[in-house]
Parts: sequence; C-alpha cells; structure tokens
Amino acid sequence: MTDRGLNRCCPMKNKCRLIWLGGFVAFALGYLLPSLNAQVITISEELGLKNDYAYSILGWVDDEMLLFRDKGSEFYIQSFDRNLRLKREHEIVLSNARVDIIGVIAHEDRFHVLFGTRIKGIYQIKHYVYGSDVNLIDTASLSIYENSFVTPRIFMEESADKSKVLLYEYQNRGLTLLSYDLKEKEIGTILRLNLDGQNLIEDFRSIIISNTGEFFVSLQSNTLQQKTQFLHIYRASPGFDQMLHDTINLGDVQLMDIYPVYDPLQQSLIITGLYGTRNTTRAIGFYYIDYAAGKKSLLSYLPFDEALLTDINGRGNASQKGLADFQVRDVALRQDGGVVIIAEMVKEYSRRSSLPMEQSGGNYLRDGWVDYYFEDMILFAIHPDGKEHWQQVLRKRQYSQDDNAMYSSFMLFRTPERLRFLFNDEIKHENTVGGYEVTGTGYIERKTVFNTDYHKLKLRFMDGIQVAHNECIVPSERNNRLNLVRILFDD
Repeated sequence: MTDRGLNRCCPMKNKCRLIWLGGFVAFALGYLLPSLNAQVITISEELGLKNDYAYSILGWVDDEMLLFRDKGSEFYIQSFDRNLRLKREHEIVLSNARVDIIGVIAHEDRFHVLFGTRIKGIYQIKHYVYGSDVNLIDTASLSIYENSFVTPRIFMEESADKSKVLLYEYQNRGLTLLSYDLKEKEIGTILRLNLDGQNLIEDFRSIIISNTGEFFVSLQSNTLQQKTQFLHIYRASPGFDQMLHDTINLGDVQLMDIYPVYDPLQQSLIITGLYGTRNTTRAIGFYYIDYAAGKKSLLSYLPFDEALLTDINGRGNASQKGLADFQVRDVALRQDGGVVIIAEMVKEYSRRSSLPMEQSGGNYLRDGWVDYYFEDMILFAIHPDGKEHWQQVLRKRQYSQDDNAMYSSFMLFRTPERLRFLFNDEIKHENTVGGYEVTGTGYIERKTVFNTDYHKLKLRFMDGIQVAHNECIVPSERNNRLNLVRILFDD
C-alpha cells in the first residue's frame, strides 16, 4: 500500500508508553496494557473550545505542530513541540472586515490561509502565506466580486500533495471553478460549467484536482425513465479556457454513490462506488472506472457474491439480494494501479418528540433526536484490469445518540506495507481504541491500540490526520475541551 494523500482535520487518526502533559507529568502505562503492540501515545494539555467556531490541525511545520483556531472574528495559531507541549500562541490578523475562511493548508516550512473578505464594498478572495514563526511571508489576490452584494459560498478541494487547490462556487445552475498553484501563487484556470437544462444529479462531492492542476467534475444522469444511464466527466487542464466533456455508458444500472480519486502514478482518474438496479435501495455490487484522457475508459461491474451477502445479512437473510445502508467512505490506491474500496454500514434513526424542543436563540422547533449506527466495513480489492482480487469484512459496532456521529467511523492510516484502521470500539467516555491491519494480499489482523480509561479522552478519528508513515494526530473533544493525541507506531 502507498501513502498518498493526507486528510485535513476540520471540526463542526507488548508495551505502550503514554505521556500525559496536562500537568507536565510523564509516566508509563505498559503494565496496564500488556497485550498492546509497541506504540507511543502523547497527549497535549487541555485547550478550551467554548469560543471557537472551528479548528484545523495543520501538522508538522518546521518541527512544530500547528493548530489553527477560528473564533469567528479572531484567528490564532498555536504551536506545539514534539511532546505536544504548547510553546506559544499567535493571533493572525487577516482583514479589518469580516473574514470567511475557505481553507488552511500546511507545507513543510510554511502554511497558507485562503479567505474571503469585503474591502470597500468589493468581495475579494485572498491568499496569505505564513512561516512557522507566524510571520507573514507573502500575499496574493485570486478573484474579486465587484457587483456582489451577497457573500458568495466558496468551497475548496486540494490535491494529494497539497500544492494545488480548486475553489468552486455553485450559483445560478452552474459551477464557477478556479484552480490555483499555492507554491507559485499562480491561477491555472478560471471556468464556468453551465448545468442548466442538463438534467444531472448535482452532487459536487465528486470534484477533484490532481497534483498537476488538472481537475475533474463527475456527475450522473437524472433521467431514470430512460433505459440507458450515463456518467458525465468534465475535465480541464491549467491554461485551457474550456472544459472537455466525456460520457460513459453505464447500461441500465443506477449508481448509488460516486467516489473519485486521482492516481498520480498511473495518471488516471479512478471512480468507484456502489451500484444497483433502478428503483431499489439495495446495492448489488461495486463498480470500477479507470478514466484517462486519450484512452478508452475501463468500466467493470463487480457483483456481490453469495458468501459476502451471507456474511453481512446472515444466513437466514441470504435470500435478500443486495446490501442496504452501505456507503463508500474511502479508496486506497495500490502501487500496481489497482485500488482497495472501503465501504461502511451507516444508519440513522430519528426519534421524534411530540413536545417542542428549545433551540439556541429561544426558538422552539418540533425536531427529533437521532441514533447513529456505524457498523461493519467491506474491503474490496480490485486489480488494475478491473477484476476482483480479494474481499474482506471488518467487524465493527458503534452506536451513539445526538452527537452528529463525530466519534464514530474510522481513520484510514496508509503505509507502504499495510492499511491501518483506527476507531473507537464503543462511543462512551471510557473506551478502548481498536483497529485492524490489512496487508496487500488481504490478510487481516484485529488490534487493540490503547485504552482511554481515566484520561478524559473522546477521540474524533474521522478528523485525524496522518503526518508520517508511522504517525498520526487525532483530536479529542470532551466537555468543550480539546486535546491533541499523537500516536507513534513502532514500525
């Protein structure tokens, strides 16, 4: 397995030595966890979150762990050393007017803040570059909205190597897209994709940008009355003033989700997900598309076999063809051009109340409460030719209420030899952190990582970031208090 693409964290991954730095006292916990593998767990002191709007773990910048704090009208960078001791805090002033943070991205020796602000009535997109000492290095202007009285909603995607970003805005049945090189501070392409009258399912989670600045938008037809369905791929390269449009004939199947990932080694766009028949809620298999300019696209359908259906649904329900409630959550690229698809069972149930429930601001709404279930995962490995390699089911049971599932699901940790899955075994205050290790041949091993008993941790693994081949940082939130937790594996 390769380590390609690190996640960004946003709020609203025989002996074990744990270093607790809340009171700057360190002690060993190996005697408490004798069966655990060798890893070092380091926990920062508690940080108050009461006045925070959002935060982002940036990773290591010049040997300092940086944490970006968004307090609405004020913005701070907190720096930590290798033991996660808080060294200093800096306020960064971006504008005298209101600021809308679009994204914060860290490189080895600097970090970048992209934001929007209104200056003399004109809304501008700005790029500020800071060193690890939080001194301003450079600034640039990306775009302006001269006649806009409404604040635009700008979204951002970043390339796997974090060198390029794609800013986009959906407005008036169309997409405005701007690709930008962070290192060179150069705009690659500004285009508008008009979707009016095209009858497409508009799910813009399928927007992706490559390390070279080429970007793709994948949309599917919404014409269910027609027998043949199509996947539409729009792509553009830096310097071009129009988007190229390709269609892939899907036959009579219906795609249930679209998960794209760009493979920089093979220079191709991989699109995968679950598919089923029309007018059904059950998936009957995975699909796999290998798309690259100038060559014929590869499309493979990989139906679930009887053994997998029995494993998930149970022997008594094996007659129920297909799987319900599964979503593709991640895709791991293989060095040979193949992939491993990770799908997870996700269920939400609303508990309606007949009584009004008071919301912030004194308003009363007849709303419900929500139960969240994040359960088994399916790993499906595919060869570069689109054929199945292996499949595995990873058992997991997570249940929570009214927490927006922030402590559920998993973190995917990529190394050259294996995939690691880290997650909370249960969603509660005192908990065991578990996981799986999966090799390239499909061999799996269940692991216990560490125990959070007596340490007031509630880990948000979905928001963890991998910062090295053997190291990750995971945020822990409990009672409006934040800890950064560093997990260093002895690989």
